[in-house]
Amino acid sequence: MKVLHFLYRGEWYKVKENGDMLQELNTYNEWNEDWRFLGVSFHHWRRGIDLTVKESFKHPNKMVGGLVWDIDHGTIRQWLGSFYGKLPRVSSAYVDTIK
Repeated sequence: MKVLHFLYRGEWYKVKENGDMLQELNTYNEWNEDWRFLGVSFHHWRRGIDLTVKESFKHPNKMVGGLVWDIDHGTIRQWLGSFYGKLPRVSSAYVDTIK
């Protein structure tokens, strides 16, 4: 199974190809359909996704600098806030295969 890993606000997240996601170091997380990665956008005023899940798996390095979008229990969100005085963005991403 291919898994996308990305670093956001100093935390690693894992994403399956269908979009299911979880925090890498949270021991209480389990894969389920309640929390899904939708993609990333590259401007905070953008109200849509520039790079989808499928495109992120093909080219994970293109995620770097993007703002994450997810759907959590039916609510679509763009991850914003502040991290060291700036908008938090994906700072690293890669894909690997696990069994």
